[in-house]
Amino acid sequence: VVRFPLGAMSKTVSWSELSKHSSAQDCWVALHGKVYDVTQFLAEHPGGAKVIAKWAGGDGTKSFDAIHPKTMMQQLSPETFIGDLDESTRPKEAAGSAVAEEMVLPPIQTCLNSYDFEAVARKRMQKENLDYLTSAADDEVTFRENSNVFSRVWLRPSILVNIKEVDTTCNMLGAASSFPAYVSSVALGKLYHPDGECGLAIGAEKIGIPFAIPCMGSNTFDEIKSVATGNPTRWLQLYVNPDREKALDMIRRAEAIGTEALLITVDAPVFGKRERDRRNKVEVAPVNQKSGAKASSSGVVMALQSFVDCTLTWDDMKWFRSVTKMKIVLKGVQRWEDAVMAAEAGLDGIVLSNHGGRQLDFARSGLELLAEVMPELRKRNLSIEVLMDGGVRRGTDIFKAIALGANGVGLGRSAIWALGSYGTEGVEAYLQILKDEFELCMKLCGVKSVADIGPQYVSCDFLQAHVTAAPARTLAVGQYVPLKSAL
Repeated sequence: VVRFPLGAMSKTVSWSELSKHSSAQDCWVALHGKVYDVTQFLAEHPGGAKVIAKWAGGDGTKSFDAIHPKTMMQQLSPETFIGDLDESTRPKEAAGSAVAEEMVLPPIQTCLNSYDFEAVARKRMQKENLDYLTSAADDEVTFRENSNVFSRVWLRPSILVNIKEVDTTCNMLGAASSFPAYVSSVALGKLYHPDGECGLAIGAEKIGIPFAIPCMGSNTFDEIKSVATGNPTRWLQLYVNPDREKALDMIRRAEAIGTEALLITVDAPVFGKRERDRRNKVEVAPVNQKSGAKASSSGVVMALQSFVDCTLTWDDMKWFRSVTKMKIVLKGVQRWEDAVMAAEAGLDGIVLSNHGGRQLDFARSGLELLAEVMPELRKRNLSIEVLMDGGVRRGTDIFKAIALGANGVGLGRSAIWALGSYGTEGVEAYLQILKDEFELCMKLCGVKSVADIGPQYVSCDFLQAHVTAAPARTLAVGQYVPLKSAL
């Protein structure tokens, strides 16, 4: 086979010629209109050989873009380049393997809330990626409870307060924020939009809130750093690798881009049973993980399991303190006893979270946990920053969480809906809407600063009464698609 260096005049490869090289022993793959012989690379691929070999003799562009940064193609040896794909020879039945044509989107100004962005994103996303995002544990009761719980907390507005000027700014983990929210970590951002984590980072910086970089992202740390225009607040969410040297390497790379806090995920020693995702046989490997990973064919989540240490204990927190000066935060605290232990251990913060309902069904919501945790910390005079996540969709949701004692809230799926709908522009637009809603809630409750928000502004008599009927969130119900209707 005659090969041509990239950038030089190259041969044209017809689809019929490409399709002849369709085995692991003779593997040609088209990526962005260029054909590569990746036969020798299969054994080196961090995600395993199968994930590439299934595209042998065909076009793997969509699957490639969903996981990898644009710079990843540069890691292929020039000798692997065969030539340019002759698109005129592509059969109609293979058209879907190329980059899909963009749907005609409604004007972004027509999206007035999180549910509007979700409606658009659901139309744009591939089924497998949508299933991964929306999958939750078992019967998905906790997933729905995360949103429903906010309907059991009511507001107690104060009147005759001069609210011409209100201040939504605050500090979280020592960092200034334009309002008490941060973009939380969600793995593999490019599954939902080519902008990936870079889009989330840009949107968070423009609005002025922190962004928690997922350790299992699809943009590299350097790519995320490169899109910063100022000095934005970046945190790192970390699944602790069983190989401590690999965990340390990730910490060092995060420190190198100015990351200020380490959010150690502690609610996922093993991954929950997420049935929507398990029905899809998907093989992936996140780009920020080093080689040696084993790909899985049991859905996205199972493909990530090998990166997580199930032996992590409280004793390991001393090691983290010894290797980094970043603030140490435990992400996934779910009862007051562990919150107290974290404070007594001198950790900097905790995130009350059930992992978006994706781990243990019937685990309680972050909002309910606030009502349990904060009194126990106060009675012991313990000081630790408390964040929460799960189900936040409105500015009033943020206000309720702050009133119950949170220093800030994480935005996970809701930020991804914004990303998946309009990319970077969608993230910025959604965060601005949420900030405006929060400011409006402050004004209507007669509160002039975030520091003034307290329990006197909420009524939560039935917060922990799980059987109590609450007004239905019709917008949320309208977007929720149960498995049966998706068959």
